[in-house]
Amino acid sequence: MAEFANMPPRIQKIVNTHLCKDERVCLCVLGRSNLLRPDFVFITTRRVLVLDERYMGSLAVSYANVRCNVLFTEMRDVRLVRCFKHRLLGQAKLEISVVRNVHWIDNISFRSARSAYACIAKQREK
Repeated sequence: MAEFANMPPRIQKIVNTHLCKDERVCLCVLGRSNLLRPDFVFITTRRVLVLDERYMGSLAVSYANVRCNVLFTEMRDVRLVRCFKHRLLGQAKLEISVVRNVHWIDNISFRSARSAYACIAKQREK
């Protein structure tokens, strides 16, 4: 798990623009979409927000991309999945189902994925 204060400034700025006035970040987790470019997963009191950094053309120009912004009221189901590959590497995948789509947050450490799953389940109950 990660600290919000230790996230890159660009990512912090984007998260703060997506938050409502009474919303706060409960948990920060890093997932690995690519080897050197992690997914930044933020679980707030209202939503799950997943960001990543993308590069345009060269490695000099980058921007932050919002991969997933799902409110807890829109979620139908949340599952913690461990395939053979995940078991070998000590990782897991979160599957967030909404009406016509499934969002995958892959290659999270198993400990962080369990914490994220528990936090999402707790927030959905409220």
